Amino acid sequence: MREYKIKKGYEASNSRLEELLRKYFGDFSFEDGYYVVRGFGSIEELKAKLEKKSLLIETKTKVIDNETAVKTLKTYNRFLEEFTGYTAKERQKMLKKEVEG
Repeated sequence: MREYKIKKGYEASNSRLEELLRKYFGDFSFEDGYYVVRGFGSIEELKAKLEKKSLLIETKTKVIDNETAVKTLKTYNRFLEEFTGYTAKERQKMLKKEVEG
């Protein structure tokens, strides 16, 4: 499970999470407290939930082909950036600080 902090000024609500999951991944379900996306590109399963000012996500992926993997990753990163307010580069920098710190 990976934790993504949400930038100040960005709304951390279930309704916004639902809206963006639908926008980027299409259909999803709600199971055991998690929003679940199945079968999107190279994502076998994505589970997401809000906890305070953080978004918790767990993904299971499968290898299909390079083009699908790249498209899936770009979609995933756009979703995270729109929801959290942090770019992939900023999220990577924060992750490095956590690992080093």
